[in-house]
Amino acid sequence: MRQNITLSKRVFRRIDHRVLAVLSFAYVINCVDRANISFAHLSMNADLHLTEADYGVAVGIFYLGYVLFELPSAWLFKKIGAPRTFSRIMILWGLVGMAMFFCTDKIQFYGLRFLLGVFEAGFSPLALYVLSLWYPPEKMGRAISIQQIAGPLSGVLVGILSGFIITTMHDVWGIHGWRWMFVIESLPAVCLGVWILFFLPAGPQEATWLNTEEKIFLKNRFYLSNEQTVRSANAFSAIHIRSLFMLAVPFIFIVCGNDIFSFWLPHFIQSTHIQSNMHIGFLSSIPYLFATCVMLIAGRLADTALSIRKNLCAVFCLIAASALIFLAYDSKSLISVLACSTIGLASLYGAYVVFWTLPKSVMINPPSSTDFAAINTCGMIAGIVCPIIVGKLATQTGGFALSELGTALLMFCAAAFLTIPYKKTSLNNTHKI
Repeated sequence: MRQNITLSKRVFRRIDHRVLAVLSFAYVINCVDRANISFAHLSMNADLHLTEADYGVAVGIFYLGYVLFELPSAWLFKKIGAPRTFSRIMILWGLVGMAMFFCTDKIQFYGLRFLLGVFEAGFSPLALYVLSLWYPPEKMGRAISIQQIAGPLSGVLVGILSGFIITTMHDVWGIHGWRWMFVIESLPAVCLGVWILFFLPAGPQEATWLNTEEKIFLKNRFYLSNEQTVRSANAFSAIHIRSLFMLAVPFIFIVCGNDIFSFWLPHFIQSTHIQSNMHIGFLSSIPYLFATCVMLIAGRLADTALSIRKNLCAVFCLIAASALIFLAYDSKSLISVLACSTIGLASLYGAYVVFWTLPKSVMINPPSSTDFAAINTCGMIAGIVCPIIVGKLATQTGGFALSELGTALLMFCAAAFLTIPYKKTSLNNTHKI
């Protein structure tokens, strides 16, 4: 028994270092490249003659590209494996991010945002799927919380780094700081993409850093082998499975809540009469710092309370809804904006990490890469519509109160939906990949 415990600790310590750490770092870069537009638009809007509505459309266009190519990306993953898939995704999105340096008008801006969505498509759900191959259900909460903690950590990083680059590199060689920001923050994606191609294993049995005993341990305990038996990956049938529907609906609402903070938090802070990009970047990092702590706690709770994961996710949604209501009531005070944004964002990240532990709890058969992609695609559809509506309302009303109240209502709906009881479902149609 003691020997098995020692072996288990050794195996998962290696997996943490060789797989989890790499995917976590990749996710940091992913979130930075996706969210840095929220800082660029504080000065970029004037250069490209963009309104808040135009900015909202650009955010939505990113998700349109993501949605259209997410399932194809999942299918390609099954053909070429994890290393080539993640390498392709990261190198291409890094190059598109760097191309923002040359953007001169609204049409080019829209086109590059669409391409960024196309090339990023599949990264997040496929990373979660890969983790599910290496970690059993009782360890998934911890693994997901560590990997997804990259989200709020990137918020801290992008706030401080983007504000610093935009301010200090403004007019270097006569070029505005926001252009330099895109180049500098996109370059790491290309570098890590090349590294992943050569060093990330396709699966546990291909890991050269695991010996035969350790591979047998994984195969016996977690049913991981070269020929894994999984459910049929028919995307259209998977989307209509009741259990996936019950997961997709609340996830749509959670994405809406996350987007309003991710893409407009710097603007919320600027509306309190803070004008320095450096100060806005620093203040924007505070909510993400607290969100990092909440995600770690949420992951631990999800692992120790398997039976109440859905209820725990619902509680986080209710807290986020309350924060959005208070933010709509008082959005001119810096203290109020920071407090509400911190509570709201931290709760949404807590809901997010608990949510992604649910697929293994809901489905009897192990969820496939297509299942993760299908759920995530539904959330990304919300990402198309929500930013456009927020931008339109902000342009027409001159504020974000209506958007915040509407998003709060969606969070209440998410909590209600998560409390609906339903049985696990199983799909018996299997094949080998």
